[in-house]
Amino acid sequence: MIDDILHIFFPRTYTLGNGKVVKEKFNWAPYITIAVIIFSIFCAMATSVDIPRLIQRSDAFWDLIREMMPPNWSFWKDLQKPMIDTIVMSVLGTVVGCLVALPTSFYLSSNFELNNVYLVGHRGLLSLLRTLPTLVYAQLLSIVIGTGTLAGTVSIAIFTYTICVKMLYEQIETVDMGPYEALQSTGASRAKCMIKAIYPQIRGYFWSTVLYCFETNVRSAAILGYVGAGGIGVQINEQLTWRRYGNTGLMVLVLVITVVIIETISRELRKKLVQG
Repeated sequence: MIDDILHIFFPRTYTLGNGKVVKEKFNWAPYITIAVIIFSIFCAMATSVDIPRLIQRSDAFWDLIREMMPPNWSFWKDLQKPMIDTIVMSVLGTVVGCLVALPTSFYLSSNFELNNVYLVGHRGLLSLLRTLPTLVYAQLLSIVIGTGTLAGTVSIAIFTYTICVKMLYEQIETVDMGPYEALQSTGASRAKCMIKAIYPQIRGYFWSTVLYCFETNVRSAAILGYVGAGGIGVQINEQLTWRRYGNTGLMVLVLVITVVIIETISRELRKKLVQG
């Protein structure tokens, strides 16, 4: 058994029948695993993670779940508009963000040898913007343009843009440039070459990215109400504050069903995109 353990950390050397010595390839996996475990323990100590307390207080979590059951179905009439607002914010924010990201991604791709200052500067700005979650954008925009669904929609659009444009320009950098160069040799403009030769190669990936962003944004939009950005989050915050757990249970149920339906439809659409 000890030999097996040592074999995990130290590669063995074998001598073949012809006298040739063969050494196994060094395996970094066990060392990385140990490093991750040690780092995780350090993080738990630094953040004062109290596992015994977590286990001890687990009963309170289940008590909260029991308070939410059964859901208060009479609250449905007050829930319809916030739920619709959440979906509308997600749809509009996703569409605007992805539509702006599509043309921008061409000019952020290194394939076309565009202005390096613009390329590096814009990519750096995107990296900076991606560090902020949607909730932070919603908080800032609620202060600037006021509370409501407009702040939520704009914050979703900004974050969607930062994610979508990165995924697209990285995909563009992997496409076959042959059709682009052939079309460019005919004297066609750069924009026309991009539309005719590059976009058809990334069309399926683009729409798959749009669907992925939409799925993510529905979840994000559900909590934007906590900072006054509209949607169902306003109601969740209010009902939890007043300890109306039956109403909260209905909102959680409706949100889960909505997300499952959206994911199911999105999955089927992605399959058709791949097949198409």
